[in-house]
This record gives sequence, structure tokens and C-alpha cells, in this order.
Amino acid sequence: MLSKFFCKPFMFILLLCAVFMNSVIVTYANAGEQVTETNTIEITVPFHIPPLDLREYDFNFFEIEQWFLDKINTERELYGVHPYAIYAPATVIAIEHSLDMRNNNFGRNAASDGRTHQQRHDRWMGVSRTKVTSSHSSSHWIEGELTPQRVHEIVDSILSNELTHYFIMNPTYYYIGIGFSIQSNGRGRLNLTMASLPNERASHRARTLEQRAEHRQSELERIRNERGWTYEY
Repeated sequence: MLSKFFCKPFMFILLLCAVFMNSVIVTYANAGEQVTETNTIEITVPFHIPPLDLREYDFNFFEIEQWFLDKINTERELYGVHPYAIYAPATVIAIEHSLDMRNNNFGRNAASDGRTHQQRHDRWMGVSRTKVTSSHSSSHWIEGELTPQRVHEIVDSILSNELTHYFIMNPTYYYIGIGFSIQSNGRGRLNLTMASLPNERASHRARTLEQRAEHRQSELERIRNERGWTYEY
């Protein structure tokens, strides 16, 4: 049930859901943020989560999500930036895309129906959203039961790529959604969906690629100074 899916103690959101009806109404707010019309989304189709591991192994999504989150945040702490907080709309997006990759046997950010990752985000966060959003998708073989060690190896693997590391460590992003599912042959499909603080999207889209890189570096230096970071990554 979606209501159970969102009733997670450590999620810093307020979420009210009507499920398996003609529509799903999702109202959410970040910690300390007032619920307003701008962060209320009406979804016209229900969202159902099937078994996430098609093999015989049990799959506790919340536990595995936390394994991914802990490892990614450990690396972000070492890098000198703030940790990610779980963000429910991003989580729904990430699970949906992970299942799409699993069911249609592919691994990329675009959906099987051709939608870009930004168009996928439109469905759950709204076309007029003010957060900057982005996505990472990858595939990983899982032999036997999924363990914290294997999750950590997956994160190490994706962060070993310089461009992916640069992307996931981006200080622009404060929120994350994690989707992971496994095909019957053991092929795991991972999607990470990231989001910034509110009211960042317009200025981000106005910057050139060069200006975005400069802004990222200045934000990284600012945040590291604020956090008193001294570790040489």
C-alpha cells in the first residue's frame, strides 16, 4: 500500500495519500516548510509497487533504501557537502523508473515510452516545479541475496566514474529518491533522482553550462567553509 510506503519515520516530509482510487492526491512539505498549493500534486493514476525482486529473495525496500542512502551520504560527508534527505516524490519517480528499466530490459534515464527524465519528473513534481531535478540510472548484477556490502560496492562502482561522481556530489542537490529492483536473472536496475532546494530552477536554467560549473564550484567552496571541512578528498 502506498500509505505504508510513505509512512517512514526518518523521512522529513508530511505526506497525505488517497490510494487505489481514480486519483492519488499527494500533499507534502519539507521540514519546517508550510504546506501550500505549490507543493500539492494531484496524480490521475494510482501508484502500485509490485515485488521489487523477481527472484525468491525477500526485498525490504526501506531497509535497502537506507543502505544506499547511508553509503552515498558517507561519501558526501567525506566530500564536504551536506547529506541527502529522502524526498517522497523523488522516491516515487525513482521506483517507477527502476521498474520500467526492469520490465523493459534497458538502462538509461529516458523512459521506455521515450519521455526524458525531466518529462518523467513533470508527472510527480509538476511542470511548474521550482526545484532543480536530475537523474542517474545504472544496472548491476546481483548474485544471491542483496546485502549492505553489495549495495556499498554498487555505490563505489558508480562513484568511480568521474562524471557520475561529479554529478552525485553536486552541492546543488539536497534531496534524493532511490529506486532499485531486480530482474529474475539477477540484473538490478538503479535510479537515483535528485532535487535542489525550492526556488532554484529558474536561475539554474538561465545559466550556461560554463556558468553552472562555476556556480557548482562556488557553492562547494561556500558549503565546505560553512561545514568546517578540512579533509582532502
